[in-house]
Amino acid sequence: MSMTGANAAESDGQAPGGRAEAWPGTFTIRDFLIVAFFHIRVVILAALVPIGLGIAAATLAKTEYTASSLVMVIVSREVTNQQSVTDTGPAVLSIEGLKQVESEVQIIESADVLRTVIEEIGLERLFPPTPLSYLRDLFSSSSVMDRAIARFRSDLRVQVRDGSNVIEIAFTHPSRTLAIETTDKLVETYLARRRLIMQNPTARFLKIEVERFKSELGQTDAAIEALKTSAGIIDFSQDAVLAANQVDAVVQRRRQVAERRVALAGQIAEAEKQLRELPGKVLDFDQTSDSSGNDEDNNMLSRLLVERDRIALQYAPNGSMMREINRKIDTVRRQIATRKDRSYETTRDVRNPAIGYLNNMLLSLRIEADALGQQEKELGDQQQTAEKRLADLRVAETRLVELTRQRDTLNDSYREYLRRATAAQIEESAAAEREAGVRMVQQADAAVTSRNMRLPFLGAGILGGVLFGVAAGAIASALRSTFIMPQETERSLELPMLGEYANRSTTEDPAAMEREVSGLAAFLLDTEVDGRPLRSVQFLAAEPDEALAPLARGIATEITLQRGLRTLLIDLTAPPSDSADDPSARENGGLYVGPSEVPLLWTLRDRTRSKLLDIRLPTAEAQRFMNELGSTFEAVVVCATARDSAAIGHRFEELVDGNALVVRAEKTRKAPAAALRASVVEHGGVPLGFVFVGRRYILPDWIYRLA
Repeated sequence: MSMTGANAAESDGQAPGGRAEAWPGTFTIRDFLIVAFFHIRVVILAALVPIGLGIAAATLAKTEYTASSLVMVIVSREVTNQQSVTDTGPAVLSIEGLKQVESEVQIIESADVLRTVIEEIGLERLFPPTPLSYLRDLFSSSSVMDRAIARFRSDLRVQVRDGSNVIEIAFTHPSRTLAIETTDKLVETYLARRRLIMQNPTARFLKIEVERFKSELGQTDAAIEALKTSAGIIDFSQDAVLAANQVDAVVQRRRQVAERRVALAGQIAEAEKQLRELPGKVLDFDQTSDSSGNDEDNNMLSRLLVERDRIALQYAPNGSMMREINRKIDTVRRQIATRKDRSYETTRDVRNPAIGYLNNMLLSLRIEADALGQQEKELGDQQQTAEKRLADLRVAETRLVELTRQRDTLNDSYREYLRRATAAQIEESAAAEREAGVRMVQQADAAVTSRNMRLPFLGAGILGGVLFGVAAGAIASALRSTFIMPQETERSLELPMLGEYANRSTTEDPAAMEREVSGLAAFLLDTEVDGRPLRSVQFLAAEPDEALAPLARGIATEITLQRGLRTLLIDLTAPPSDSADDPSARENGGLYVGPSEVPLLWTLRDRTRSKLLDIRLPTAEAQRFMNELGSTFEAVVVCATARDSAAIGHRFEELVDGNALVVRAEKTRKAPAAALRASVVEHGGVPLGFVFVGRRYILPDWIYRLA
């Protein structure tokens, strides 16, 4: 083993994940066998309880006989079991057939049928009294018959065969004859009870009810027709809607007429007002001009100029005709020149045309107002007629609704009772054939089976013993607080096993303990911590152990003799001694040590005067003392217990190169061992592993040979 710095970190609790992977919590068959043989007394004691019960049950068990009868339920329209007079007629459906078969099973298991069977066969004959039954009768509050019915029902098995309508009726009893007799009596009682249940004399009553409903229905129809005739109703819903619409239309028209009359009154008043304010005549036009109406000066001038041009072409310029025409032109021009001094004015008045328009409009409005008055009167008469019709319909509605509701109720009842009467008549017609609905397929004595529970009880006792033993072993293992195997110690402490010591299975071999010490010493000397050889080690036990000091002394002796190393053994479990009278004792590294009978092996002589063992000593000073010891001795072996009152062992946890926990099989408790490992880690020490002391091989040798 080479423990580097990383391994040391894992050992002192720095990397829990790595430890979990190094020691998985597996549980093998070998571990199971070891635990079982370790708690063999508890396992055997727990297993004997169900085994004993199984043997007792097998001894008391009796052969039981089961007699089975088969009956077939026939489901058809001719053979029907429907009894409800309020239901519809018989209908053959698959689901109804399943319900019918299930109802037959419930009739068979009914308390009345079972009570009749018990009374006819005899309670004491069917269930003979026992001392236990007398005791139960003494303390039970239920009646004897109720308990007998419950017991009978537990021995009875009534079930429907899968995929068929065949019912199996089986009864189990220690007596074969009584099982057959009880099964036959049960079938007989069931058939009698079934005939009593199937009786249904309801057809006559239903026919009377049908006739009564028919008579009442006819009277109601006649009353409805008479009411419709008197009220003039063809279809009440349409008549009511038409009457309501008519009243609404008349009211709407009267509102429109009233609105129009108000509008006409306003128009007439406004027209008369405007007519009174209008004048009788109005100005047609007023014209002022400088020419009269027959002024032709310009036209004459134009004609004269044209005439002069024509004469100038025919006559001489100074001719008389030319002078005459020029004179006329001058005269006309003078007349035109004086026009501005002359003015003409024309004014014309006409009758006001608005008066005629207003008179015509007033006449039209008065005529329309008179017509609206006549229309309003007529609409009033129409409204009274429509409202009277609507009131008549309302009066008739209450009675008509009542009669209609009565007729619907009577009609539904009539139809329902008619169907029921028909169904009841069919049922009564088939009542004589009701027994054909269930037919016997197999008698009870034709199929009798026996069953003996001795072997099953024995098997159950053995199986229960195995299970109880396993459970007891598991519980005892869970409650066990000590270690019996190195593997569980490794899983619990998460430390490797360094070696074994004082194995109880090898006590006959005198050299076995020497080999164990030699192997452990060689293993420790070959161990490296942070690249340095292991030269100081402490063997630390959670509780005082008689093997701790011999183990440490054997390791120290082995190192001295086999390796020739100068070794110091610090036994902190030995009682204190005074070295004042020992001349060979001397102080080295804060300890009073002296040579032993083994060459090169030195031991602690005086604990009281050793400064290194003072718990109040500073850590730096203690480390200096350890360095002095390291320079003097090539190996240092320390052994201590965690229960030391002076807690000296905890002092060396961080001073030595490594700490080896000593765990005694079947003695060292798990909690103190785990606390000791945690203490080593908390004090900065390096837990190398543990030495398993006093182990014994729990399994017999023949199991190991088989493995």
